[in-house]
Amino acid sequence: MTESKRSLKNLTRTALLLVSLSSVLTLGCSSDIEPTYKEDDIPYQVKKICKEEYQLDVATKSTRNTLWIYAPLSKILHKEYGIKEDKIFDEEVADKLRYIITSVGRVLLSADKTPEFFVLVASDIKLGLDYTLTGSTLDTKKTYAGFLPWTEANRRYIIKFDVSPQAIGDESGRHMEAYDITMPDFLAEQIAQRISANFQDENTKGKFTIAKSTGKFEGGTFFFEYDIKPVATEAAGIDIGKKALDIVAYCLKTYEFKDFITLRVTDLDKQTTTDFGRAAILSRPTE
Repeated sequence: MTESKRSLKNLTRTALLLVSLSSVLTLGCSSDIEPTYKEDDIPYQVKKICKEEYQLDVATKSTRNTLWIYAPLSKILHKEYGIKEDKIFDEEVADKLRYIITSVGRVLLSADKTPEFFVLVASDIKLGLDYTLTGSTLDTKKTYAGFLPWTEANRRYIIKFDVSPQAIGDESGRHMEAYDITMPDFLAEQIAQRISANFQDENTKGKFTIAKSTGKFEGGTFFFEYDIKPVATEAAGIDIGKKALDIVAYCLKTYEFKDFITLRVTDLDKQTTTDFGRAAILSRPTE
């Protein structure tokens, strides 16, 4: 458990690729979507599809704007996790997660009124480990309609791995705390994740060390902190701060989110903090 806890933060990008790409492809190929679901029926319909079509028992909860799905699993991590770099999930887990996301997508895509967000919490009920995926319903609909490529859709999920002793033996989801996801909080976490992932992709892998990348929204201000250091000679000339701001601007403009006053960015490595006004961020050129 100690080794797993130390390296959970390194699982995000790999897990994202394993789960969301498959689910997007499945959604795009599905031809048996029910004509219409009523808003109040969404939790039940998700449970029904998971059980009847995939033999998966899940629990669901709804808040005002968020659908929560809980999946108790006997195992999440591969037996060779921590030994081989490409071994993350147990062989059957990726399929199970894909089936659940597919079920959620099918219902949300054909419901008369949908929650703004959905959250899947898959727990290893033997080790006490939570895998959480948060997604936007609108992003799912755009992907299904072909307006959002899978590479971009992949980056928009928020993925977390947490050690959770409360998950041990929890087959009903009693330790899952359902609450409303807000757009600014969703964006803050997504942006922080994207900043971290940017310095771990195929072009930058092994060239940087990432000790921290966090984001939050409070009192009309976005706060981002990161501790990213170049460790390779060819990475020394890369402007980490500029790239981080480019990602911030891209996300806020893409989601057309303007309901904030300021942005504060802290580079923990350089020990600098810089404030930006809304106009400076929203007018920043993006690729």
